[in-house]
Amino acid sequence: MGNNLRGILTFEKNRIEVPYSLPGDSYNVTLFKKKRRKPSAKLELISQVPRAITPPCPAFTRCGGCSAQHIPYEEQFTYKTAKLLESYKKDFGIDPILIPAQNQLHYRNRMDFAVFPGPTIGQREAGSFRYIVDLETCFIQSDESNEELKRFRTLIANFPNLPYDRRSDSGSLKYITLRKAKNTSDLMTILTFVEEFKDSNEEKEFAEACLKHLKADHLLFCFNRRRGEISAMGEVKVLRGKESYQELVSGKEFRVPFDSFFQPNPEGFQPILDFIETEIPETSDHLIDLFCGSGFFSRIFGHKFKKITGIDSIESSLEIARKQMEFDFPNIQFSYLREDLFSKKASTGLENLFQSQENHVLIADPPRAGLGEFVIDALKNSKISFFLYVSCNPSSQKEDLMKLKDTFRIQKILITDPYPQTPHLESVAFLSAKDVPLLEN
Repeated sequence: MGNNLRGILTFEKNRIEVPYSLPGDSYNVTLFKKKRRKPSAKLELISQVPRAITPPCPAFTRCGGCSAQHIPYEEQFTYKTAKLLESYKKDFGIDPILIPAQNQLHYRNRMDFAVFPGPTIGQREAGSFRYIVDLETCFIQSDESNEELKRFRTLIANFPNLPYDRRSDSGSLKYITLRKAKNTSDLMTILTFVEEFKDSNEEKEFAEACLKHLKADHLLFCFNRRRGEISAMGEVKVLRGKESYQELVSGKEFRVPFDSFFQPNPEGFQPILDFIETEIPETSDHLIDLFCGSGFFSRIFGHKFKKITGIDSIESSLEIARKQMEFDFPNIQFSYLREDLFSKKASTGLENLFQSQENHVLIADPPRAGLGEFVIDALKNSKISFFLYVSCNPSSQKEDLMKLKDTFRIQKILITDPYPQTPHLESVAFLSAKDVPLLEN
């Protein structure tokens, strides 16, 4: 099994990944070799080893949302982490701390469902963007969201011409997005339409029906371009509630805008926050928050610092961070700067920031691709003493840490699993500069 939870089959020296399989399954394989391209294979199942569990979702293997409901969770976690454990032991001589998921189902706070004629409402088919798997319920979203989805299915049946037909370019409704806070009661429903639907008679009629039948605290209509496959983005109308919902994380209240990213599983992410809280040195004065977004880490850990500098590329997120910090920490000096950290232009500013003599701690939470070459180059010549590297892709994080091996040592690393039934993990590494003594546990 691979760490992506797919079976590995070797045939004529070709490595073939087999979704939804287990060691011991047998297949007939037909290999199609293509010039200058990786060969493709046609697989015909001969026999399966007995399954220890029955997937709870009847759409499993057809829906592209989950990839491991056929594997007991303890085995999932072992498969997902085995290669990381081996590589960290080999390359760094360190054993990561492992924290498995506490809840394996109903953990996601956001799901986006495409709406097709029929109506068909669901997730993209596994391996295809063209087809939709109709879902009555989703086993990884909250019970409250599933109840709202049922209400929506009943409602949309009365408007058969409303779902957008991608083939004929007719209809208007493209997506329903459900966002349910984990630590408050807030539920948000966002319906995404083609922009021509806005202010039409049909919109007014459907809005009245939505207000009557849907129960979300925050009910929004979104409008974007006809051919765009983007949900919960664009011009917005608020039918009920607000443009944001309330979430609580580590005792802090967060207003989450309808179109912004937020941790999909705050409960499952809590081990990362607990780790950071414990590891930040008491002597720290200045927090540098890279890829800061709307200031998630700044707000949670701001009480430990006298000064905070946040950097991100999205001005709307930075503006949220500034407003929140003014409210939370009026006596702390802070600045939030707009900069594309994957651009060479950012190099000089980062180098100057990293060369300052303050007792600073760096927290970075980059996209899946990792820190990028310019951040890594600036870190190699920095005076940063302590660095907490948060990652939603431990594999790219490991590659970055190898590049920083001559500058920083890993004090500790924690790997946790906020995303059961999928290949994804979260991790955080606590690094110190090579000239800083190894800290005691």
